[in-house]
Formats: sequence, C-alpha cells, structure tokens
Amino acid sequence: MPRRQTVDPLIRAQVIAAWGNQCWLGMPGCRITATEDDHIIPYAHGGKDTVTNLRRACKHCNAARQDRVLSGYGATLHAVIGPPRADFTGYLTGLVGRDSVVVSFDSLIRDIYPPAGPPDGVRLAAAMAWDGAYRALAKCGQPLDIWLVRTLPRSRRHPDMLGEWLALDYDIHVVETPADATFDLDLTPREYRAAQQWYAMRITQRMVDARALQRRQRLASLGLRASDGQTAGRPAW
Repeated sequence: MPRRQTVDPLIRAQVIAAWGNQCWLGMPGCRITATEDDHIIPYAHGGKDTVTNLRRACKHCNAARQDRVLSGYGATLHAVIGPPRADFTGYLTGLVGRDSVVVSFDSLIRDIYPPAGPPDGVRLAAAMAWDGAYRALAKCGQPLDIWLVRTLPRSRRHPDMLGEWLALDYDIHVVETPADATFDLDLTPREYRAAQQWYAMRITQRMVDARALQRRQRLASLGLRASDGQTAGRPAW
C-alpha cells in the first residue's frame, strides 16, 4: 500500500466544519482537543480522505486505536466478561451463530491443556494466543461476527480494555454472578485473585449499558451510528 499522505487542508477544514474539532474516539486517556485526522474506515483497509470517512482525533487516541475497526465497519465485535468460573458457554448459547468467531480464554486453556490445574506456562501461552487473536480480529475489515470472551477486561497492553471497547462501539455482555456464589467455589489461588479484582471493579450490565448509550449518542451525532436524521455522514465500506 502506498505511503499515507497528508490530508488536504481544504478537506480537513470541511471535516472540522461538519463534525467539529474534538476527538471523536474518546479512548481512555483522551486529550479531547483533536490534532490529527483519523480514518473511520482505516487507511490500511483502503479508507479514503473524504469528509464522510474522516473525523478529528487527538494524538493519543489515534495512536491507541491502531487501525482497530469501529464495530460494524468491517467486523462486528462483541465482548463477554464475567468472574472466574462464570458460565460463559451457557451464556453464549443462542447468541453465537454458526459462522461466528469465538475467542475464549478458558477454551484456549482447555485446548492447550485438557487436564485440570494448568501450569503457569500454559496460562501464559493461552493469554498470548488470546491477545494475538484479539489484535488481529479487531482490525478485521471483513464482515465477521466476532465474540471475545474473558474474565478481566484489561491487560498489560490494554489496562482499560472496557473503555476501549465502549469507544469502538463493541456489544458488551456482562455475565453477572453473585460474589458469594463465586467465592464458594473451589477456586485456585490465581482464580481467587482474579475474582477479587473482578468484584472490585463493580462492573454491571446496567453500568455498561448506560456508558454504551452515551457513547452511541455521541457516534450518532458524528454520523457514525444510525438514528433519526443522522445517517447522511456515514461512510460506505
């Protein structure tokens, strides 16, 4: 692909006039005031320098996005999170289609090491496999239906993964399990620590839905999500 060129100043002026000069992404750590041009359909996927395909972004968010697609612009992305030993398989029943792609940390561990009590090396391998799959699929330009399943919505590389998913309009599901039901299980020390972290975050479906609604209203105002009278600016793939 040819080297990315600077956006025409006249196009940039039209983008600012149409959509404003505040960062459209709002990723964790957003600087609010935009300084760069960001392609809704990423340049790497052939996104054009057009008013419909450009929005302004701060340098931090533009770098943090790393060509991940806004859900629905290419792949449609879902995330399912919950405490250790949550019934992810049961929750996904009826939601996941035959052609859906499912990346589950627990399933990766079982595939690598079927016996109970996987050693730390196996857990590390599964974590690396999950992260690699996530990075690739989050940038997918094909219309795949992708489900990401894990316990804690954070990692060393992405300390606020939940905030990033909300910014990119992922469909987020919380498998809510009472704390006493989780801690009554025969958890390993690692699972016990993960459970403590999970419940300390106080994540609920109601909280996630409220944040998602606020974000989707912002995307609608930018012409990036369907709402009455707010579809004209949506770029076509």
